[in-house]
Amino acid sequence: YSCLMGWSSRFPRGPCCPHYEDETVLENFEPYWRGGTGCGNGYECASSSIDTPICVINSTAHPMDYQGNPIKNKYETMPRYRACKSFTKDGISLHGLPMPLSAALSYKNSSSLTSTDGLEAHYMGQLAYYSNIGQITADDRVNSDIKTAIIGIHGSGRDAGTYLCALTAIAVDASKERSFLRGQKGHLNRKDVLVVAPWFTAPADDIPPTSSSLPYLQWDAQYPIFHTWRYGAESILDANDKHNMTISSFGAMDVLLESLCDRNHFPNLQRIVVIGHSAGGQFVHRWALSSNSWCFGNGQFVHRWAPKADLPNVRVVVANPRSFTYLDARRYFVVSDQIVGVKEDERSLSEDEGTLTPFTNYELRSPSAAEENECNSFNKYEWGLDPDERVPAPYVINNVQKLIDHGDNTELFCRYASR
Repeated sequence: YSCLMGWSSRFPRGPCCPHYEDETVLENFEPYWRGGTGCGNGYECASSSIDTPICVINSTAHPMDYQGNPIKNKYETMPRYRACKSFTKDGISLHGLPMPLSAALSYKNSSSLTSTDGLEAHYMGQLAYYSNIGQITADDRVNSDIKTAIIGIHGSGRDAGTYLCALTAIAVDASKERSFLRGQKGHLNRKDVLVVAPWFTAPADDIPPTSSSLPYLQWDAQYPIFHTWRYGAESILDANDKHNMTISSFGAMDVLLESLCDRNHFPNLQRIVVIGHSAGGQFVHRWALSSNSWCFGNGQFVHRWAPKADLPNVRVVVANPRSFTYLDARRYFVVSDQIVGVKEDERSLSEDEGTLTPFTNYELRSPSAAEENECNSFNKYEWGLDPDERVPAPYVINNVQKLIDHGDNTELFCRYASR
């Protein structure tokens, strides 16, 4: 819970600290992004004996989370967090990316779009997002300077603004280094980097009003499971939508990705990095596994109208997800019954051959009939790729099914590995 968490009304925010950055480092960056720092809830802004900005625990504070549970801060000191100059979501503009009906229909067994009465009849809503350059899809805007785009997917807190601040701070830090990306020499120019933080909103979020007639898309935060956007669930049906249409959060992500691959807007874009942490890591993992977007530029499902020879390189980074989706029915089983009673913290590194994960004690195989009976839903989505009526995800199931031919997952394996 940092100072930045004020972007979400669901979490308590910590104190925002005075600005301490070296102005000579940031003088080439927009003043808007010359932010201060922040501390976690229950900490205070301070400095160490060598004048290093830190956060120290406030022994008189009794921080609570949004559910009324105590926040247990274990450490006496913590590092400062980089922040934007603006600490509230009111201090930066929220934008919307229109979602075409064709994107919602592409993975469904639906009839073709029939209503074409007016421009917005082709759209069903808009995906909320923050950006360090403002609106990214203005019809007449050409962003010739952008060479690198970073898309940050928020976690369960749905604090997209925090991710925008954090990733923008990374770009600032990277400007100090001799090399930003492998194989790239020289300093990073802030004009080269686009940071986008989509916001998969829920009804509980305090969403600013929009001037567009297209509503912001929302996803259920609790039903049928928590944080439904992270597994590609369909958006909540808007009662005023005459098309009676929903779209997967993964389908919305495809639209965002393909907007950046549009050479009419980003003619010199070389690379796109999509990164997600925690629930955002789950999102990126399952989206990258199932997406058939032509922007990836590989595999047999490249869109026939896509500029195949002129696409930016797209890479995904999955950080700290609670779970992964297995690509087939194999799972890890203990090799010997003698190992079952041994606790993980009682193992020595020598036993595990210097690794923290003792794969030598496990076997990757399909479960036996008896084992499968004990957990007959083990391979249903989101743990596996079999359909699960309790967790409907037509985007994932239909897209993946196109790659699986008579039980052969080879192309699915190879495609995911390439991303």
